Amino acid sequence: SDGDSKDPALVFGASGIQGKAAIRGFVENGYFPVYGVSRQADESLFTGATLLQGDFGSVSDIERILSETLAQAIFVVTTTDLPVELGGTGYQAAADVEYQAICDFFRTIIKVFETDGLKRHVVLSTYDNVQRVCQDVFELTGKTWIEPLDDGSIVPHYSGKGRAGEEAMELLDGMDGLSLTCLTLPFLHSNFLGFFTPLPNAGETQTQWTISACFGDNHANIDMLSASDLAYIVPQVIQHEHIYSGKNLRIAAESLTMEQVASMFSDLFGKDVIYNPLSVEQVSSLPIPAAACMAQMCQFLGDSRSLHHDVELTEAIMFPRKPQVFKDWLLVHSDDKVFEEAGLSVDGKEITSVTVFGATSLQGTSVVKGLLQDERKKYTVRATTRHLESKLAKQLKELDPRRVELVYADYDDVESCQAAVDGVDGAFLVTDFFQDAQGDMEVEERHARNVIDACEASHSVRHLVFSTLESVDEMNRKLQLGLEEIEDSQGNRAALPSFDAKAKAAAYARTKNLSVTYVLMPCYSEMFFDLLKVERRMDEDGGERFVITVPMQDDTKLFCMSVEDLGPAVANIFDSYQVYAGHEIGLVTDFVTVSEVADIVTDVYSEQSEGGTTSQSRVLEKEEVETDKWIEAQDTYMKDFGQMFAYMASSPAVKKRRSIAQTLQLVPNAQPLKEWIRKNKDDPDFREKLGLR
Repeated sequence: SDGDSKDPALVFGASGIQGKAAIRGFVENGYFPVYGVSRQADESLFTGATLLQGDFGSVSDIERILSETLAQAIFVVTTTDLPVELGGTGYQAAADVEYQAICDFFRTIIKVFETDGLKRHVVLSTYDNVQRVCQDVFELTGKTWIEPLDDGSIVPHYSGKGRAGEEAMELLDGMDGLSLTCLTLPFLHSNFLGFFTPLPNAGETQTQWTISACFGDNHANIDMLSASDLAYIVPQVIQHEHIYSGKNLRIAAESLTMEQVASMFSDLFGKDVIYNPLSVEQVSSLPIPAAACMAQMCQFLGDSRSLHHDVELTEAIMFPRKPQVFKDWLLVHSDDKVFEEAGLSVDGKEITSVTVFGATSLQGTSVVKGLLQDERKKYTVRATTRHLESKLAKQLKELDPRRVELVYADYDDVESCQAAVDGVDGAFLVTDFFQDAQGDMEVEERHARNVIDACEASHSVRHLVFSTLESVDEMNRKLQLGLEEIEDSQGNRAALPSFDAKAKAAAYARTKNLSVTYVLMPCYSEMFFDLLKVERRMDEDGGERFVITVPMQDDTKLFCMSVEDLGPAVANIFDSYQVYAGHEIGLVTDFVTVSEVADIVTDVYSEQSEGGTTSQSRVLEKEEVETDKWIEAQDTYMKDFGQMFAYMASSPAVKKRRSIAQTLQLVPNAQPLKEWIRKNKDDPDFREKLGLR
């Protein structure tokens, strides 16, 4: 987990997509232990979570689980057990059962609280109480908006949850120690894997696919969200209880028309997909269980009188991460069996040839090595450089002369970038702010844009992995970090120019018709050997002392990972590129202070070898100096190092952009800092930097 361990967490409804997302979010945010409750004993959960068998409809099960787990962070999602028979009856009964189960849960949590006094915060996944909304409209206008089903129900799989959420708010109102936040969800992207899957028109030849629904005409905007974003939203709501307690948060990632959705299906699958606006009666009469409920739901969501959701609020909750948009969700799920059975499939050709831009840089070299060392397939690599005869370029070629091709590419020469990607399956991009762009933000952004445009224009590139960084300008503005703007080499001002230029290029990439994964590298572990300079001092008696200076009383946690581990990460992304499409992956193996790094270095170089002798000939001492003076003493090419150091110290939100758990999921063998230093302790270059013989 990342950072300090937090309270135990508990998820009811762990077997569904919402529950699984919440579990992943709790685990990745350091909650421990994390429990998932399901009626099925053999349910597979996210690594790091513990399965508990229990029935949400059983008060005794709930009481037992709450008492045994002592969980203080709780996420609840329920399922409406709608009748599977065709027709319009039994729906109100199903909604009533769900409503009663949710209300019983909150009465039980109050009972348990009165016994153990343990503070708990519950996040409830809910929908609008459409029945009440329609009643309000009728009382206001005297007109019926949505005709009830035969049993009197209106969108029962929404209304039961919504009604229970309203009552739960009243039950917990004013209770010191128990708090509730409702997440009122919009239309979920996952609905397109079910009732709203595009289906081929009847006929021997499949030439057109249709999304048939009654959302109204092509101009009705539907609020949407990916359930996977609950992995970020739920922990954020829990951690900011003082902001969100007692609130009903109407979350959404975007608002789309069904015409736009159909167009995205067409673009991805290369098929003619259209939206067919049916009437409510036509959808209700479809020979599909719960068709009448779906018809009511569409009528509600497609009407301008429906209660809209707040994209800006959702972005604020998730910040600094971005909500997943439908285009990216669709690419991630493009190989789902549901689409395949409907005759929609993308060419699943694997990526075996990759152009590496910036190949002679530390990151580029790591990626070339990672691709060549991948045992699943034999990648061929185009390594770009402006200097084909340079020593670094020749060293890349020597890694595997048959599989590595050196090609000329200049970021300022668009045609050379286009030629470099012609015919390859994938591309990796890293730009250099300090050398190639000479410290000019606009130049670095232009360099990245040129490569992005070349990849989009290519008829072969399936996926781009872009090594970018977060927008510190945006972080500084939205989180009020108080960082002063500094100038790049041309006088352009930004909070952290070496970060912000890449961030602007990433924002540009998101506007293109291109599959991209965004990786955020932290400080390189290798960098610490430059920062921890050893000073040789003479004692009064003529003896030698070797001192490492560190910032005084500074608890700034630098995030780090060896650049060696980037290569395997990128290879794994290319191997499953559809899974990672549109994702931002903040790589990190450690959050450490400079002082802690100095302690690790001292410990490792003081360890005894197998023969019983130490691996160093000098004892390293640690000495604290004022932070500003320590930063000034760092003779690094990173001219804004001091600003970067201040940024990392500014807010815990900085850490949320990078995840140890996510990194280890992508690269299980990524090396923690101490392990990496131990592995490289005898490297002559590192020993020389530390003043060791």
